[in-house]
Amino acid sequence: MPEPVARTDFPTPPWLLSARDGVALRALAAGLLDSTASDLDLAYSLATRTPSALRVLVPAGDRTALEAVASGEKPGQPVPARPRLTFASRGSKLAPGRETEFSQRFPLFSDTFDTMLGDYHDWLFAFQAALCCLLESWGLRPEAVARVTRRPWDDTSLVLDLTPPSVRDLLAELARLHTAGIPVAWNEVFAGSGAQRVDLPAETLLYRTRWVPVPPRSGQAELLEIPPGADIRSHALETLRHREDRLVVTTNATGPDPDLASAAVWGLLNAAAAKTTVVDLDRPTPAAELLDLVGGSTEPRLAIRDGVPHAFRVAPAADSPTRPIDPSGTVLVTGGTGRIGSLLAAHLVAEHGVRHLVLASRSGPAAERLPTDLDADVRIAAIDAADPGQVESLIASCTPPLTAVIHCAAVFDEPFAAGRTPECPDPVLRAKTDSAWVLHQATEHLPLSAFVLFSSLAGTFGEAGENYAAANRFLDALATRRRAHGLPAVSIAWGRWDPAVFDAALGSEEPVVFGPGESPVEQTRLPREIVPALLTSVPAGR
Repeated sequence: MPEPVARTDFPTPPWLLSARDGVALRALAAGLLDSTASDLDLAYSLATRTPSALRVLVPAGDRTALEAVASGEKPGQPVPARPRLTFASRGSKLAPGRETEFSQRFPLFSDTFDTMLGDYHDWLFAFQAALCCLLESWGLRPEAVARVTRRPWDDTSLVLDLTPPSVRDLLAELARLHTAGIPVAWNEVFAGSGAQRVDLPAETLLYRTRWVPVPPRSGQAELLEIPPGADIRSHALETLRHREDRLVVTTNATGPDPDLASAAVWGLLNAAAAKTTVVDLDRPTPAAELLDLVGGSTEPRLAIRDGVPHAFRVAPAADSPTRPIDPSGTVLVTGGTGRIGSLLAAHLVAEHGVRHLVLASRSGPAAERLPTDLDADVRIAAIDAADPGQVESLIASCTPPLTAVIHCAAVFDEPFAAGRTPECPDPVLRAKTDSAWVLHQATEHLPLSAFVLFSSLAGTFGEAGENYAAANRFLDALATRRRAHGLPAVSIAWGRWDPAVFDAALGSEEPVVFGPGESPVEQTRLPREIVPALLTSVPAGR
């Protein structure tokens, strides 16, 4: 389709935003905040892209409306089955002379109006006939035409008034219909506008955490400092649920080479300390200085980097075109006999050419789901992945040698209330954190092609139980730490299983990426002033 021929003074329609889910929609809106393209070019580019099921429109260039979409304050609406379209005539709204603007902008309207007026000498009929002809050229064909005089329109179909006050109002009506599911031939609408196609923020299956600088906000608050290396199983941390401290401080929980225990505490705090602001430090910081920087902040998650406060955000991450799993070796999948493990095994064989699989779980051959029809050498192993001896023995027995590890074992029990003790190990932490650490230590000397950790959005946004959030944040931090030491690693924080996300994340340069699915960020209601307008980021918080 050729680009429109240049013409000046074309009214800019509303921007038509659409995406496959709420996270992607917020990412698109946030990315538009940074765009330097003209409002008309963006309107044209947004309107002529393939629309997705979740849609919302905002006035062109309206930053406040964009920020509302980016923060989740203004969510998109799903498009139902295509509704009926009715043209309605409200003749009393128009007077002769109104046709001039339409004729100047649209040659088809001008020619049809002149012909109809010459043949029938009825100005209103000529206007509406010309408008119907123009709308049909834009793909809008009604299922009914009605005349509305004294009573309000009460049909359940979508109505397009044939007496628009101006071209701008007509374009706004088209945008409304598009958002509600009525197809519009936008390339034809923009013909002659001079609009040019520009790059839009990329849609991606993946998202990543991001820390962005924010202005200091001084204030007074109660402080509670969690020392590095604190045991997340300790009674002291369990009591956090009953504390009212305004700021809870960790050390190096979110840095480029994080302290793993602090990272787990960070995840626990996200889930347990809903009334606090969690602050992560990169170096010891006096309490007075900390209060000067973030004591008055309304952000739920903060990090101090080189004396500058940073706020937590989520931003799109690039999909990876590479698939690093070496199919010539053995791939070990922990939790491999569970539902996700079984789906993953089938995907590895079908899409990655893996021919040697070890599916490990505590149940082993006694598990309910055992893949029996895979075109591969599949070995089912009953082991405790948190036991170093069992893991080392299993790895040594792999033929051919191990080339990839995928850790998707999980337990969803929340044991805090049950009063777990060191003599009665926590099953959530043992399945996730202890097993991941054992796998890391047992393979760090091996030339693995991939080391993949199945984490959860709970580790970042604090949903589900405290220990489950802590365990998944530990996995994210372990991936970051491995990458910092030159070892392969990616942690995928799942919302729901999607094999396309697995493929896109495998070779990612981001050690932690998010998969699809709604998360607590969907309920984010941050004050507008803390959404930096110049940042392409999606706010995340309470």
